Amino acid sequence: MKSPYTSRQGQFLAFIHHYTTLHGRPPTEAEMAQYFQVTPPSVHGMVLTLERRGLITRMPGEARSIRLTLPPEQLPPLHGATGVVSIQPRPQQTQGEQFDDTQTALARLGKIQIDGLFVRNMQHPIDDSEFIPLLDTLIESFARVGLNAVRVKELRRRVCESYHRCCQQTEPESTFEENMDLMFSYLPGPPRTHWLRWI
Repeated sequence: MKSPYTSRQGQFLAFIHHYTTLHGRPPTEAEMAQYFQVTPPSVHGMVLTLERRGLITRMPGEARSIRLTLPPEQLPPLHGATGVVSIQPRPQQTQGEQFDDTQTALARLGKIQIDGLFVRNMQHPIDDSEFIPLLDTLIESFARVGLNAVRVKELRRRVCESYHRCCQQTEPESTFEENMDLMFSYLPGPPRTHWLRWI
């Protein structure tokens, strides 16, 4: 039976599904453009195509209103994005390869979300006592949906490195250890233990 979508369309559908599952809301077109490393007009064109084909629905004038019309079991695995506009039909994969691709894609999505939160916090700062627990919650959401321990460690490390860079902008002489002590001071007991174990 012929698939109702092309391989490229399938990747957008899979991304929308994974993002919505992780965050409880659909992605914006800007987030899709960032993930797939394409221009905003390309993403908008894809959204219009998916809507025309009946694969998604949207509420006019309402942000984050994309809804899939297909059940999750009819979606392909989400692969790491390459930014290539035309994707060749993917070869048959073993279940282990599909798992690795999904782990890579989830880790990539996590890194994008972390970077986005740091950029937003630089533009509209909130207190570290709120910001650090927010980052912890984001990483825990990825762990809950099945991101493996190695990938979770990568996300935690990315947060630590980004926080250290931010601290050095205001205090260039600060060390990584000092900045980690400061960051961990904003985490309550159990989450702090998770971070110390994986850093």
